Amino acid sequence: MAFTASPLADGSGLTASVADGTFSLAGGVVTLTDPAGRVVATVPTHIVTGAGNFDLAAGIAADGQSVTLRPVAAPAVVTDNMAAFVDEASDTLARKQHNAGIGALIGAGIGAVLGFFLGGVGALVTIPIGAGIGALIGYSTP
Repeated sequence: MAFTASPLADGSGLTASVADGTFSLAGGVVTLTDPAGRVVATVPTHIVTGAGNFDLAAGIAADGQSVTLRPVAAPAVVTDNMAAFVDEASDTLARKQHNAGIGALIGAGIGAVLGFFLGGVGALVTIPIGAGIGALIGYSTP
């Protein structure tokens, strides 16, 4: 299930949205369900941390596909660092590394097939080249 999450422009909270799924609020918990109605994730609206306890005010869009969470009476360490809860740079790097790994596997497979047709020994050359090209393509894919 694809989603996007980001800090609000004024830094007062976070927003998340999904294309296939819905958010709902019941019993002090925000629940994300997939189109089949299965629970994918839950977030409590009362948070207990080492810095203190606080509540999250949850606003769910009319279509249920986005939620906004704002801390209420949260410790300063939380409100001062809201953007750090959604670290887009690490998410992007992790996604690129995953894509590179998949690309390397596909490239190695193609290299093995090509090497087989070059007499088997050719695979010693074509597998690493295919894996390298596949990893490069996978890493550069957004």
